[in-house]
Amino acid sequence: MKFLISVILTACIFGLTFSEPEKKVAKSPQIETNSSESEWLSDNDLNLKVKKEEKLVLADVLEVGMSKYFYLIDGNRIRGVITKIENQNCSIQTAEGILVVPMSDILEETIDLIKLDDTRYKGPLLREDSESLLIRSRYGDVTIMKKEVLKMERYHGGKLAPAVESRRTFDQGEDELISQFWDSNAFILEPNTFLLTPISLGYGFTDRFMISTRWSSNFNGDINLLPKIRLWHKKESTKESGFTLGLGIHQEYPLQTAISKFSHAFINSSGESLNESSIQDERFYNQNQDEDNVLFEGYLVYSTKRKNPTGRGKVGWSLGVKTSNMTNHLKDVTVIDASGEVFTLSEDKKYDFPIRVYGLFHYDLQKNIKFVASMAYDNSYRELEFDKSTEDFFGEVGDAFTFDSFRGEAAEFSFDFGFMYAVNDNFRIGVHFQQPYIDFHWEFFEF
Repeated sequence: MKFLISVILTACIFGLTFSEPEKKVAKSPQIETNSSESEWLSDNDLNLKVKKEEKLVLADVLEVGMSKYFYLIDGNRIRGVITKIENQNCSIQTAEGILVVPMSDILEETIDLIKLDDTRYKGPLLREDSESLLIRSRYGDVTIMKKEVLKMERYHGGKLAPAVESRRTFDQGEDELISQFWDSNAFILEPNTFLLTPISLGYGFTDRFMISTRWSSNFNGDINLLPKIRLWHKKESTKESGFTLGLGIHQEYPLQTAISKFSHAFINSSGESLNESSIQDERFYNQNQDEDNVLFEGYLVYSTKRKNPTGRGKVGWSLGVKTSNMTNHLKDVTVIDASGEVFTLSEDKKYDFPIRVYGLFHYDLQKNIKFVASMAYDNSYRELEFDKSTEDFFGEVGDAFTFDSFRGEAAEFSFDFGFMYAVNDNFRIGVHFQQPYIDFHWEFFEF
C-alpha cells in the first residue's frame, strides 16, 4: 500500500514538473514575437506592413508621349516625357537627362474635375501643360483647358493630393489681359466674346482679329472703329508670344479732345501754356478750323508671357509704339480765351507728330490678383489729379465719358502701377495711380 501511494505521488510530481515548463516555453516565444512587432511599428510609421495596407495604385496607363509629372512609390516626383517603353521600363526624358524607371514604380495619377458648364470628367492624366489637361476617360481621351475648370482634385496612387491640386489650379492664369490702362498688348479677345470697359466696347471675331470702339465718342458724334490684328503668334507649354498691329479711324474726332491732348503745347505770346492759363476748361474759341477732322491712328506691339518659375501664375511684358495724324488738325487752330489771349501750337519739332512708346509689365500675385505696371514716353501726356480726372470723365468739363480737359501737368515720361482683381471669370476691376485711376473689364456672351 505504501509502495502504491509512493508511485502515485511520484507520478503526480513528475507530471507537474513536466507540464509546467512546457507551458512556459510555449508562451515565451509568442510574447517575444508580439512585443518585437509592437516596438517595430511604433518606431517607424512607414514600415512594410503599413505600406502593404495602403495598397497604392500603380499606373495602369503608360504610353510613349506622355508628358507630365510622374509620381513614384519611393516619394520621388519627376517632370518629363516618356520616350520609350521596353522590358517593363520607361525611359523618361527630363531636364536633367534620361531616367529609366520600372513601370512598377510609377503611381497612377487620376484627375477628377468639374468644368464651368458643370461637365465632369474623371480618369488617368496622360499629358499636362500650363494651359490644358489630357485625360483618358472610359469613352475616349479628352482635352480640358484649365481656364474652363471650376473644381479639380488629383489622386496619386489612389490618395488625394490637396496641396498639389491647389497649386495646379492656379496654373490656369485666370485673369488674361489684352490691355493695361490706356495701352494694348499683343493678345486678342477669344472668339465670340464681348468686352466692355469704361470707355470702349470690343468683340473677338477670331483668335487673330478683334474690333473695338470708343462707345462714348460714338454718342458724341465721333463714329470710330479700332481693329486689332495679330500678325504673328507662338505658343508653347510654358510661354506665349505675339506681335500685333492695331489701327483706328475716327470719322469726326472732336477738336476739343485733340486740343486737350496737346494743351501744354499751345503757347501764348508771353510763353504761357494753355493747360496753365486762366481759360483752363472754359469752352475755347478758334479760328481757321480745319473742317476735316478724320483721325487715323496706329500702333505695333510685341508681347510675351510665361509661366512663373515657381509654377504659380504667369509673368509677362509688352513693348509698343503708337502714333496718329492728330497734330495735323492742330497746326492751323487758334485758341482764344474770354480775355482775348491767343494760343497757338508750339513750333517745337517734338510736336510735329504724336508719338507714344510704352512698356507694360504684369505679374500674378495670387490666383485672382495681378500686379500691373507701365512706363511710357508720350509727347501728349499730362497728369491729372483724381478729383479733376473724375470731373473730366463725367462731363463737368467737356463731353461726358471722355477725357478732354485742358488741365493737368505735362509729363512726357510717365510711370504707373496698380492691381487688377478678377472677381470671377468674366469681370475684373483695377486701381492704379494715374488717370483714370479706376478701371474695369467685363467679358460676356461667350458662346
